[in-house]
Amino acid sequence: MARLTLRETVGGTKGHLEGLNQLSGVGVVYVEEDTGSIKVGDGYNRYLDLVNSTNSNNLFFVDYNDTATAATPITLLQDTWTTLTNDGLGTSTNTSQLPSDLTSMLAPSGGIDISMLKVGSDIMIRPDFTVTPTSNNSALYIRLSLGAGANAYTLESSLGRLDLGAGIPYREALHAIYAYAGDDNTTNNPIDIQIKLSGGGIVVNSGMAIKVYSK
Repeated sequence: MARLTLRETVGGTKGHLEGLNQLSGVGVVYVEEDTGSIKVGDGYNRYLDLVNSTNSNNLFFVDYNDTATAATPITLLQDTWTTLTNDGLGTSTNTSQLPSDLTSMLAPSGGIDISMLKVGSDIMIRPDFTVTPTSNNSALYIRLSLGAGANAYTLESSLGRLDLGAGIPYREALHAIYAYAGDDNTTNNPIDIQIKLSGGGIVVNSGMAIKVYSK
């Protein structure tokens, strides 16, 4: 993003803004003479409120809704980590809040592509899936698979036991997971959501919502 330049200022505002050293992808900052409001634009028109413009670039969400697993659930083998696939073709998919310079966050594996984010960016992931176990009291685990090769690593959590009976669908839709782009190994490789069940079963993946705090 280009450094802001000053077009119009009031009083000592010019020096203050230069001290802030703010960045924006919109272009030029100026102070509206009648109100004193800080605006950004291209230097001639299309001026927007500075806070809104910054939020639209640095804070956003995306939601990818899967269709394939509803028709063909994923089989869960006992004590085996399994990737939740996501085709992003569901009617609830929402990419309207993506910044103009970020085309997609859906990896070919159905995971999360953060290759367009800078190191230091943060994400909150809310998976939404339904597990049907073949045996009662099965333990369910979830993890993120990150990085690649010798630098691959995981972040794991337990979701407890499914103890209401076998053959019953158990939905997980409010378990938010935090991750951040700490280095190029994390940023340049997809982040896959994986689950493991202590007994066999099937899973239908509804999708995932992602909140992004971009540097």
